Amino acid sequence: MRSSIWTASFATWFFGAASARYGITGLPGSYLIGSFSGVPLVNESYDSVVVGGGTAGLVVATRLAENLNETVAVIEAGASNEYSNGNQSQIPFYSTKYVSADPTDVQPLIDWGLVTIPQPQLDNQVIHYAQEKCIGGSPARNQLIYHRRSSGSYDAWAEQVGDDAFARDHMLQYFQKSVNFTTPNRKKRPANATMDQLFNTSAYSPAGGPLHVFHPNGALGISSCGQQAFTAAGFPASDGFSGGVLNGSQWTPFTVDPENQQRSSSGASLLQDSLYNSRLNLKVCQSTQAMIVVFSDHKTTTGVNVSTAGYPYMIKARKEVILSAGAFHSPQLLIVSSVGPAETLGKYNISVVKDLPDVGQNTHDTTNAGGVTFPVNTLSTSAFTDNATLLAKVTHEYATNQTGILGLGAGDYIGWEKFPASYRASFSAATQAFLDKLPADSPEVEYAINGNARSIASGSGDKNNYATIGVLLVSTASRRKVTIASGSMLDMPVISVNWLFDKRDQVMAVQAYRRAREIWSPFDPSVKISPEHAPGADVTGYAEILKYVTHEAVGAIHHATSTGMMGRANPSMAVVDSRGQVFGVQNLRIIDSSSFAFTPPGHTQGATYAHAEKLVDDIINGR
Repeated sequence: MRSSIWTASFATWFFGAASARYGITGLPGSYLIGSFSGVPLVNESYDSVVVGGGTAGLVVATRLAENLNETVAVIEAGASNEYSNGNQSQIPFYSTKYVSADPTDVQPLIDWGLVTIPQPQLDNQVIHYAQEKCIGGSPARNQLIYHRRSSGSYDAWAEQVGDDAFARDHMLQYFQKSVNFTTPNRKKRPANATMDQLFNTSAYSPAGGPLHVFHPNGALGISSCGQQAFTAAGFPASDGFSGGVLNGSQWTPFTVDPENQQRSSSGASLLQDSLYNSRLNLKVCQSTQAMIVVFSDHKTTTGVNVSTAGYPYMIKARKEVILSAGAFHSPQLLIVSSVGPAETLGKYNISVVKDLPDVGQNTHDTTNAGGVTFPVNTLSTSAFTDNATLLAKVTHEYATNQTGILGLGAGDYIGWEKFPASYRASFSAATQAFLDKLPADSPEVEYAINGNARSIASGSGDKNNYATIGVLLVSTASRRKVTIASGSMLDMPVISVNWLFDKRDQVMAVQAYRRAREIWSPFDPSVKISPEHAPGADVTGYAEILKYVTHEAVGAIHHATSTGMMGRANPSMAVVDSRGQVFGVQNLRIIDSSSFAFTPPGHTQGATYAHAEKLVDDIINGR
């Protein structure tokens, strides 16, 4: 083992027990772990200050810190998720905990506890929108699905922002840069879940990065049946969703370490790698709230006023401030820092540094419309909710052999498609026109098999196993917004998700439910136990299905983007240029999902890593 003078307990606190890659005493030399931590209440200066230690923030910080002559501070409101959330952050199985729409389903040590304003189109529900408050951000808590965008969406992005650097051929290098792909372990992966080379290794770089992408050693039993059902429904087999084609179905890769089957997050990979390489020029200021970005008289950023445990001080930036606080907090911080809609700034007596009307507007998001659920005659994740014996069995399997269901996130078999012609026939002209504007290869809906139906069976005493074909609308017409409730970052932002507000999205949701039922129909009857559990076989009419979706099924999938939208200076609607620089001020960038041009189809994790790699490369090459 490598020598170190820092204690095992401190190592476990900072890295968690998941630090097997470098060993529990993983730092070389004689550095104390505290050498990498910012000291509260000290008005220090750095070359770059990054607000937010999540997906994008840690990409930006660790890449900048590769130049040992550059000093970098990361301001993170949370702390170590391993310390604050036990092993539930490291074991993929627990990825669905504390993320439901229920406003009380919150783990306050790692979640902001954000809720929406009442949503009239959703029966006035107030919805919990989980947002991570910890080192590592979303990858420390998400459902681990990793894939890449469709080729057409790259090209549409490049056209929208007026920069060919975002076209697929150029962006591929940035998708490859963070990631180390490992082929499936055929000795440990279940025989009925074999991949048979249905993954595209050429889409990854042999050099790769510290972030692990892997098909886990476990699989849901229902998913092997689902593979056949998707094929029967007309979904072609995908190459693993990494080569620029999403339409089709396949087992999904996860951000999982192939050695121990534990979560590979930005903190456990990128940050740990940076610290292991002794980059003492990088400091992490944890449990520290960014309060306001400070500007000089010339609209140039000079640093960030922060608060640790209620004590204020300033972290100064000699070169740049980079906002990586996420789709809700980055625009909130912009507005309270005097950059945003002048009308909003005036309402809260905030001086105007730059009037940018679209900060917080035009928010894009995937709509999680619930799904169609059946009882099944195979073990699913819902079986472990109240069965301690089963949980003990799979825990032993996971701990001793690194196999089994605990190595999985949520759904492990998914499919994307454009609505088939028979379903599109009932769409209005407006819906057809909206979808026709999408890139030719861009999917409109995602279906995901999962066994986590705990909300359906909760408290019923029902011992059945359940499985759901989930419905995600990935090309929606409804737009959302986020604004401020006051001039303080200590007050939560005001969020309106507007899911299914637009009637075009409503008709897509209903048709997607009908399509999900069609996918269920060829399932082996010895596996699928009729009748349908939810919404129920008698729920068939348009109004009935829509009521079920809006009143009972809809929830967050946490793919909000574009609240500080990237685009051209004219026309307006854009907040940043194609290098992430905020219009009208100097030395301020937004590098996270809030500066997306739009939500690309599918899950945002892979796209956010690549987005950050591209924009930090712009910073490095521009200095």
